Amino acid sequence: MILTIILVLVIGLSAFGISTLANRRVPDRPSVPKSILPYQLDRSDFNDSNVEWIFVLFTSDTCDACVSVLNEVSKISLPNVVVQNIDYAAKKSLHVRYEIDAVPILLLADRKGIVQWSFAGVPPTIAISEALVNLGIVPPESGQSVVIN
Repeated sequence: MILTIILVLVIGLSAFGISTLANRRVPDRPSVPKSILPYQLDRSDFNDSNVEWIFVLFTSDTCDACVSVLNEVSKISLPNVVVQNIDYAAKKSLHVRYEIDAVPILLLADRKGIVQWSFAGVPPTIAISEALVNLGIVPPESGQSVVIN
């Protein structure tokens, strides 16, 4: 009887010790770092700082996806919106300042530089249209999405 109690205690303590060691193991870091998109811009860093809204597109000349995003946002023709392409080769300092480590990154900021909408990667055209409508930049037309010319 005493031998059984001692055996149960030894097995229990061994299991407890093994589980404690296993739980102390630090999990592996993610293989892909998580980026945080900027939420505030200094409008004086960009052209036309007095225009109400600015689309800032961070790109690189080696990025094929960047070309399609630039083509899409370049179609936006609104008096209160300006589009500026920030190419890595030409404006590396802005990529560094805003900690842009992947492209394309598309930001829509208001006059104060507060980023009201952002997208990493290639946004669907409908997403850009919905952002323009939801932020009141373009009035909604009968509940339909805005067509970018």
